[in-house]
Amino acid sequence: MNPRTITRYTALMCAVLLTAACSKAPEQNTPEAQDASSEKTQAIVLLRGLPTLNTKHSVAIVELDPESDKFGEILQDFEFGEMKFPLHHLYYSPTGRLYATGLDTSCSLAEIKLVRDVKGAPQIKSYECLDTGGQVVGEDIMWHTSNGKEYMFVTFMGGGGLDQTDGGSVGVFDPQTNKVVKIISARKSKVAPGEPYIMYPHGISAYKDRMVIASTVHPQLTAVGNTITIIDLNTLSPIQTIVVEDAKPVGYPSSPVEVLFIRPSIVKDVPPGVLVNTMFGFETWNVPFNEADKTFGKPEKLYNGADEGTGVPLEFYGTETELFISHAIPGVVKRYHLNKLPKLVSSGPDIKAELGAHHMIFYPSSTGQKLIAVQNNLLNLGQKDDNDPTDIDFIAKLNDHSVTVHDLATGERLKTINFKEKYNKGIENIEALFGAGYVHHH
Repeated sequence: MNPRTITRYTALMCAVLLTAACSKAPEQNTPEAQDASSEKTQAIVLLRGLPTLNTKHSVAIVELDPESDKFGEILQDFEFGEMKFPLHHLYYSPTGRLYATGLDTSCSLAEIKLVRDVKGAPQIKSYECLDTGGQVVGEDIMWHTSNGKEYMFVTFMGGGGLDQTDGGSVGVFDPQTNKVVKIISARKSKVAPGEPYIMYPHGISAYKDRMVIASTVHPQLTAVGNTITIIDLNTLSPIQTIVVEDAKPVGYPSSPVEVLFIRPSIVKDVPPGVLVNTMFGFETWNVPFNEADKTFGKPEKLYNGADEGTGVPLEFYGTETELFISHAIPGVVKRYHLNKLPKLVSSGPDIKAELGAHHMIFYPSSTGQKLIAVQNNLLNLGQKDDNDPTDIDFIAKLNDHSVTVHDLATGERLKTINFKEKYNKGIENIEALFGAGYVHHH
């Protein structure tokens, strides 16, 4: 796909992040007994019901072993009830608790009870929407320390309310009680000119006492960001805002979406820095970090998608040896040598998924073949042909509603499960069951 085609596809991309909703629901659809040894090939997914197809939003356990006759089967489907929109992203805490962010003001953060039944089989028991202290539209989560104490940090793109045109915040939570400890907020309109600000934060990553968050887009699509903001974890306050932007291939600000603080715990002896994917800029950047004086250097462009025929770079994932970056257009995952960072040196063939290539997990098949599964969607909305009220035509084109499974070494596609075709649902997010699907993300 050439850059001109990408530009046409992406001309409506500022509709990519919509306000969505979630709420509590009773337990249902208890699974049958399962062989616990098969868990390594199973994933937990967030599914989006489509109104005109009479399906409900849910969290489900799915078999993804391409060697199994049960490939693509839903082993348990826990529905969220009558809520309008689904939960959005799944995250495991260091102690194994499962959380989900949500895009609705009534349930922007939730804990999902994933347990084992009396036979040891995995079971989704319930979920609980958490008190966020008024923060809305949750996106990314990470666990990190501040002054020697561990906290759960959550980015909220809507900050203290959707009426805040320059809103956005980072919630600091006690990881044991889920209680709000502090809300880190600095609206651009409320700080002095030139002072650091937080706006529409999405991606989050940290190294020692420095945290970085990305400014993506207002939940109601009224504005797009072009910066990252540095937070001092000693004081839990923003100390610097850095513009990460060059060309505007589709006319919008760059919209930094995900960030990854490359650090020695990921790559031995790596020069620390922050990798930044810009959703509307089609680029990947590195912002060097001087560990001696804790300063950040001038952003350096590593990859230009408009030249390379890709658009809408989204996620960073990694194994022990490789870094993977998903590109929604044309639907590929590119791979790089981890030990060459911050340079992006190809480590193998592109993994050709589908439009909307986004999240991924890594796991072995039942016979030990190393696999990668790619979830293909930005936001699974409806389809115009179904007269679905959630449809945005362009977004539907970037939502294949599928998971493609590939041989990790060669990229060869082995199997595909299309959730819309099989279950009348889209797939919002994918995670490995009990959290063993990747080495690093944040």
